[in-house]
Amino acid sequence: MSRLVLILTVVLSVASASSAKPPKFNVDFDVGWGGCYRPMEWTPVEIGIGAKLKKPFGGTVTISAQQDDLTRMTVSHKFVLTPDLPLRLPLVTRFAFAADDCGVQIRDDRGRTQWRHEYKLWDYGSTSRRLTAVDKNDLLIGLVGHRVFGLSQLPNNSVCQSGGTSGQVYLKQKLPRRLPWDWTGYQSLDLLVLYDPDWDLINNHQANAIAQWVGNGGKLLVILGDRRLRADHPIAKLLPVELGKMKHVSLDAATVNQWGCNAAEGNKVACRPMKPKPAMRIYNTAVFGTAEALFAAGFVGFGRVGVLAFDPSALKVRRPKSASGFWVKRFATLLGSSADRAGLRTIKFEQSGYSDSDDYSYETGLAARGSNAVLEHLLSIKELRPLSIWWVIGLLTLLAVLLGPVDYLVLKRLDRQPMTWLTSAACIALFTAGAYYGVQALRAGEIQLRVVSVIDGIEGNRAAWSTTYAGLFAPDSDDYKLENLKPNQWWSGVAPVGSYLSSRNTDFGGRNIYCLQHDGSNLPYSLPINIWSMQCLLCESPAGTLPITATLERTGGKVIVRITNLADCPIKSGYVRFDGNMAMDFAGVPAKGTEQFTGQTRKCGDWDNFSGSDYSDNDGMYYGPYGSEYGSTSFAQARNTAYFARGTLRRSRAIETYLKYGAAVVCVEYDQPPVSFSVKGRRCKTDHVRLVRLVVFPK
Repeated sequence: MSRLVLILTVVLSVASASSAKPPKFNVDFDVGWGGCYRPMEWTPVEIGIGAKLKKPFGGTVTISAQQDDLTRMTVSHKFVLTPDLPLRLPLVTRFAFAADDCGVQIRDDRGRTQWRHEYKLWDYGSTSRRLTAVDKNDLLIGLVGHRVFGLSQLPNNSVCQSGGTSGQVYLKQKLPRRLPWDWTGYQSLDLLVLYDPDWDLINNHQANAIAQWVGNGGKLLVILGDRRLRADHPIAKLLPVELGKMKHVSLDAATVNQWGCNAAEGNKVACRPMKPKPAMRIYNTAVFGTAEALFAAGFVGFGRVGVLAFDPSALKVRRPKSASGFWVKRFATLLGSSADRAGLRTIKFEQSGYSDSDDYSYETGLAARGSNAVLEHLLSIKELRPLSIWWVIGLLTLLAVLLGPVDYLVLKRLDRQPMTWLTSAACIALFTAGAYYGVQALRAGEIQLRVVSVIDGIEGNRAAWSTTYAGLFAPDSDDYKLENLKPNQWWSGVAPVGSYLSSRNTDFGGRNIYCLQHDGSNLPYSLPINIWSMQCLLCESPAGTLPITATLERTGGKVIVRITNLADCPIKSGYVRFDGNMAMDFAGVPAKGTEQFTGQTRKCGDWDNFSGSDYSDNDGMYYGPYGSEYGSTSFAQARNTAYFARGTLRRSRAIETYLKYGAAVVCVEYDQPPVSFSVKGRRCKTDHVRLVRLVVFPK
């Protein structure tokens, strides 16, 4: 009897537990920088979760959205929600242009869905969309802190200059506590402005993310004010200058009047004098009529950092439009004084009046064309080429002959003509099986992993950056998994795109990539790939140290370069590039070896000369030299297309700027180096093109 009571108790407790109601979640969803984003680029997504709980809840939040025309990316993040304490999850993902929706789910530790919602991103019938696409000719500025001294009027008093065209200027503000925790969350920005924020509210994760983003080509302006920036703060360590003690200085009266202020009402400001840090390269300073440098801009890694030593809001503004001009000059110094080259954007002071707000089309730009060339190389394998039509014609002709005269003559000779229904069915079954296994023999084989990687570094700077394009060809349909991935990598799908995208003709593909985002990484854990197709991936990450070191001496046209190869595989070839489109080629370097080369410089073309090789038809679609809708110059013909692809373009423009200030860049290509990752449980045929660039400063 006691055993029966015990069994009934257990059954009832299990039944009551299974029928318990899940907690009611209160979820907030915030995307982009004030709703602004760049299509197909990393975009911050903040998920706020609250619930009335009696005990901690452990689970997983999942966001799923179309990241480009072909791929849908699903990002999962594990979390623990404690009672009476809301949780904020700063995540990052990619959104395609005109992506319809973003699905958010909360699952418990057992994988059961406890909450789900589809957030509408693009709605033709709505006047206020959740997302605003920032075009390649537009400027997106992120602001943290004050919005004074003409900053609020800046979008109405300035335009973006890019490649001879004008675009809008977007200025979007975030609270310090809502800044992204990963460097990818800042990738959509052209400039980040920290305007005397409460520095204690910016935690180490956020500050380190900003530092990484700057090192990879981001641009930052720090405005100092009443709040003290500690010397041990990560942002203070990022600055190219050392800060002195606070003191008051008088600005030049004429300059203050130009800013729309009345110098007669006061031109004194509190500032922190600056001096350059050792080995930092300052390229611009301003004193504003004082004896101290009150503004300085310098190179930090592949990015730029500017410091304004005083808060201009202490001055009384009478003409906000003129005050906007003050910011335009500071921003233009960091963005670049010229925007004639493709992919560069700067800001110009004028009453914008920009009304060309076509929200239904998007121009992809130079980075997309470079990516298309790299993807064309990854996809150029015989297994993906269409079968010759003559195979089909030959097989159908053979089948017709067998079903017709051969079948008739053989059965007639055997006096078995009524058996034609059986012989015909057998021929058809035989040809069906033969066609399947024949195509499989032509298309199947080994798994192929094709990789193009670009690693960039600067002499004297430990931080290097890597961008990797990978294509995984599947001879059979399966769920593939990658292994030996590094914990700081950011993976996503990548697909060819046209020069112009239209929301009216959106036809998204059905490929998927599933990633786990945690501790500064986004690693794929599931890659479902259909038979005889290739899944293309993009990986971006800090690379640690470069596999080469170099020293350079230049006297006139004579160049002496000494290359040390630290890798276990040989360097195939290389060249040194200088400003003015001058270069010197050199031969290979053995593994773990050192070679010295001496030669004369020669004239060479622009790195991005492939960007002008496209031509447009009457429909506005761009075609490459091979007739491909997505094409540009062949990757095999010009390896430097990888230098202007998505993930590398900003670093390439930074290298061009270094060259203008007297630096040189050593570019090498390795001879089939090993791939750092692999496919779990599978043997792969690999093809790896590794390109390495090192910025050096000639003696």
